[in-house]
Amino acid sequence: MKKCNRILPVLGMVLLLGGCGKRTVEMTTIEILKDGSIRHTMVEDFGEGSAEALQSMMEEKVAAYNSGNSGKESVKVDAVESEGGSIRVVMTYPNAQAFDGFMNMDVVAVDPALRAPFFYGTVEDALMQGYNLEITLQGVEKEGTLQGKSDLLTKGENTLIIYDNQMNLGASVQISLQDNPAYISDNVTLAGKRLVEVAGEDKPAYILLEN
Repeated sequence: MKKCNRILPVLGMVLLLGGCGKRTVEMTTIEILKDGSIRHTMVEDFGEGSAEALQSMMEEKVAAYNSGNSGKESVKVDAVESEGGSIRVVMTYPNAQAFDGFMNMDVVAVDPALRAPFFYGTVEDALMQGYNLEITLQGVEKEGTLQGKSDLLTKGENTLIIYDNQMNLGASVQISLQDNPAYISDNVTLAGKRLVEVAGEDKPAYILLEN
């Protein structure tokens, strides 16, 4: 559990290995649903810890986050279950902003510079929010290469995902998509139909969708 020390000192213990609800997974999976909400299932070996104790801790964290965001849709703990010597935690978030905010709430309280962002929106929105778009994206299948901000802005209305894998301390993460990926950064690989995998934590991952 040494790798839990980098981010989310309390919650971080549960955000290492997991998947999305209805299928067996071997690594963290962030599933983006049709309505823009996010389902995140986390699985970890907690040794002597009980599912009941973990659920209590998670619900306290969720209550603290939701109380600070009154009037907005809530983050939810859907299930905390023991399974094969591990504990499975299933959570849903109303949108990408809530996922980003909840996952980063502990580190931002210590040092905002430690924030590991998750963005889901258009390229134009990413530009307006100050994300770095001076990047190179490789085309999937027959697509070419997008080189730098000027190329990327030609796809200004396309959906872009930016994910900083420091959130998962560099352990591999899968992201389940609603549309096909058109361009990806070099730390992203295809893992299945509308499924990509991110590895490492040296730089953010970028996935530009076909839409």
